[in-house]
Amino acid sequence: MRKLKIKDVVMIALLTALYMVFYFISSMGVMVFGQFGHAISPGICGILTGAVMLFLTRKVGKFWQFTIMQAICMLIFSIMGAGYLPWIITSMVGAIIADFIASREEKPAVWKVAIASGVYHVGQAWGSIVPSWFFLESYKAEWIGRGQTPEAMEEMVSFTTGFMGVVSTLIVFAMAFAGVYLGWLILRKHLKENNV
Repeated sequence: MRKLKIKDVVMIALLTALYMVFYFISSMGVMVFGQFGHAISPGICGILTGAVMLFLTRKVGKFWQFTIMQAICMLIFSIMGAGYLPWIITSMVGAIIADFIASREEKPAVWKVAIASGVYHVGQAWGSIVPSWFFLESYKAEWIGRGQTPEAMEEMVSFTTGFMGVVSTLIVFAMAFAGVYLGWLILRKHLKENNV
């Protein structure tokens, strides 16, 4: 396995900064869909950042690239006061799995990157889905204590518990998967790649 160098970490950090710009754009855009939009917001981000994810695998292409990207994102969110331990855990687990899928070879197939992006973004989405499934009352209490209204939390939970949690997961995965193919269409001439 090829080791990360300083220049690789710098490239990951730069691409993470670009990723975060798209993340904030998607977060603002989903507000029109209320709490359902919040539940699937990682998928919206995945559509917008597919090119970033693909570019990362072409310019860095080493194990831990997705994990470092996700760690930087979680650090930024924590500094902003949005850090939440279950979200950090599910996000980091998703990123590590994404690395196992698409970071063990220099130029993984686009479909591998698409699956990795799907898992990466589902990891983010599960930060609200897993608490809704397994420790609902403490999850609601935590975010109401941080300023969410009880009504907003009930609406959020309605899109992340039970069957709706599964639906939200599938939507996020599908959007992030599609985002990489959209990114491939945008970047293929630059990357000189014709094979999917």
